[in-house]
Amino acid sequence: MSGTEPAIPPVRRGFRAVVRREARRIAGSPFMVLFLFVLPPATFLLMTAVFSQDIPRDIPVAVCDQDSSALSRRIVRAVDATSALAASLRVHDLAEGAAAVRRGDAYGLIHLPAGLSRDALRGDAPTVTVFFNNQWFLTSGLINRAVREAVLSVGGEMERRARIARGEAPAQAETRLEPIFVDQRGLFNPGTSYGLFLLPALLPTLLQGFIVVVMVRAAAGELRRRTAGEWLDTAGGGTAVAVLGKLLPYTLVFLCMSVLMWTVALRWYGAPMRGDGRVLAGATVLFVLAYQSMGLLFAALTANIRIANSLAGFYCGPAFAVAGVTFPAAGLSAPAVVWSLSLPLTHYLQIVLQQCTQGAPPASALAPMAALCAFVFLPPLVYVPRLGRLLRDPASWGRL
Repeated sequence: MSGTEPAIPPVRRGFRAVVRREARRIAGSPFMVLFLFVLPPATFLLMTAVFSQDIPRDIPVAVCDQDSSALSRRIVRAVDATSALAASLRVHDLAEGAAAVRRGDAYGLIHLPAGLSRDALRGDAPTVTVFFNNQWFLTSGLINRAVREAVLSVGGEMERRARIARGEAPAQAETRLEPIFVDQRGLFNPGTSYGLFLLPALLPTLLQGFIVVVMVRAAAGELRRRTAGEWLDTAGGGTAVAVLGKLLPYTLVFLCMSVLMWTVALRWYGAPMRGDGRVLAGATVLFVLAYQSMGLLFAALTANIRIANSLAGFYCGPAFAVAGVTFPAAGLSAPAVVWSLSLPLTHYLQIVLQQCTQGAPPASALAPMAALCAFVFLPPLVYVPRLGRLLRDPASWGRL
């Protein structure tokens, strides 16, 4: 037997050489250090801090009380007592209140008309009017709901006292106020926490942008700096080896960032994990690989780092709007549905919501998992041959 160690196969040797080369390039690039190690955790922590208060509280609203009665003051106190609103601005007329809303001093205007108390005592059903900026869906919804609950509470108490004064038993008076009771039970997010609703979806949305931008720069940057030939030579001339060796360091870093992301969301922020963590872990690996694949696809198709970055921004920027989280996918137009399905984020967030908040069985993740696999394995059929031609063609190097 020979005392010499067995020779390392050329493919493995080339792969290791590319991995080492890429690690050196990462360490020597301030851009890569920033986008790999600084910005992802910083944005995760920033978003967590933004949603540290689960529900918006003390939203300022203007009040125009033209009745100045005990009833109108009781309604104002009831509005101010809600956790969502603060009746912080008193105005004399509607014009002054509208100006305050336009200036941004208040998010809404509550109008209590003259004769409110008189009409209520007569049983004429007076109207309390609420004006709000409906461009702010979240804020307007909170204002509308809080004012409605406050007014109904005051009105219901008036009616209950009137019935008791007429001789009805308190229990009977309460029943007649609401003869049919609606038992509302919110599933999965009973506290209506906007943080629990948005944070598990926003963090992966941020991560997808970092992955694509980094992979575009890693691949298209080789062409721009005319180091593409060196990259291929380091791999021993094999395009697949060159691509896999370049991918691996970034895959490991982004998987670590994914672990940090879910640690922040689940452990620090307290987002629920009601399903199978193994399903989420597997989907996260596919999510990272899918966006790496898309980044290399953009770089290979354009062979130009500026165009590839623009394409990546166009692809990832509006992704959250069409991913089916804030706007139901069933209500999207046909082009929006196509765009939504063309995003790995859409399928990943489906798994995230199923496993984190809904506690769905693992089998429900099969379809979105298959979609993520398609994003991982189909683009290489295009970008690997394309990169092979670009790496061997000096005429395609050096483009700005």
